[in-house]
Amino acid sequence: MSGDRSDHAGKSIVAQADAAAGVKSALARWVLHKRRALLAGVRPAAHDEATHAWDGRRRFAEDYVFAAMQHGLGLLVRLEWLPGRASHRVWVMLLRDDAAWWLPPAQTLVTESRHDRWRVGGLHLDCLQPLQRWRVHFVGDVIATEGAPRRRRCELALEFDAAMEPFVPGVDDDPELVARRVGEAAWDRELAKAVRRSSQRGYVQTGRLRGQAVLADEIVAIDADCVRTHSWGVRDWGAPEHAVQCLVRHGESITWIQRAQFPVLTYEGGFVVRDGEVRCVREITRAERIADLHHLEIDDGRGRLQFVGPQRRAAALRVDGRGDFELALCGDGDTRALWVTQQRTLPRPPARP
Repeated sequence: MSGDRSDHAGKSIVAQADAAAGVKSALARWVLHKRRALLAGVRPAAHDEATHAWDGRRRFAEDYVFAAMQHGLGLLVRLEWLPGRASHRVWVMLLRDDAAWWLPPAQTLVTESRHDRWRVGGLHLDCLQPLQRWRVHFVGDVIATEGAPRRRRCELALEFDAAMEPFVPGVDDDPELVARRVGEAAWDRELAKAVRRSSQRGYVQTGRLRGQAVLADEIVAIDADCVRTHSWGVRDWGAPEHAVQCLVRHGESITWIQRAQFPVLTYEGGFVVRDGEVRCVREITRAERIADLHHLEIDDGRGRLQFVGPQRRAAALRVDGRGDFELALCGDGDTRALWVTQQRTLPRPPARP
């Protein structure tokens, strides 16, 4: 009899937990519905391409990112404005099967240029047509990430052409996916703190990045799948325990996903472009690296898409002493991916009794 009562009590606790998660998910759906209704007429516009005023919050940042991949080459160009430090952070990374090249971490922070926030440290960005076309130009020295510091002169002359309207994470993500993750979370002060610290606004676009890269005396033609992101708000590299973003070319489809795992909440979403149609990711079953293999499995409502690709080359660095960042070029044949991971390096404070 005591065993029966124990089983009954255990089932009751599980049922109560499921009911609580269901109520929270329903509330999350209602909040998301209201938020989408409020933001329906406030889509990214031409003025959003410009830099935004600093709101005074600690760790406020604004960044422009171009991440591209083609057969045998991965490329990341990132310009971040850090008004609280009166500086910019410039990243240029090139990944090939034989080597990885970058601006070394010691050279990424540049004193703020008040003349033009889009021209910093040899990197020039130009918006040719808002939300459609950008020019990316860089001239400077890069070094190999491993072995002897082999320094080479690098020049990038590239143009980005968008292939889709801006996708706004958190607004355009599948509401059922977001609601499920919110419903699973523990709603307390820590959740509010995590949401506040990770608060960002921005948008994502896929497209083509074309032009050329010159590395010493070698010229490489660029015609690559590319994802462009522009975001602004609080950027804390130590806030999530683990985060991943990836751009995957699988046959004729392009997939972009992101997942950030906080102590009290997992935030994730993304989209798939297939047959000229953009669909939200409804479920991310897997997004992980095991040994040298990267695994991604998702569902966009038309069935499951699965990617398993070997890592070909990677470059990693620590940011602000708070988190590790890694960019990896993965895949083989016609299936390839550009994979970004972020890992917290700071120990968490002990939980309060």
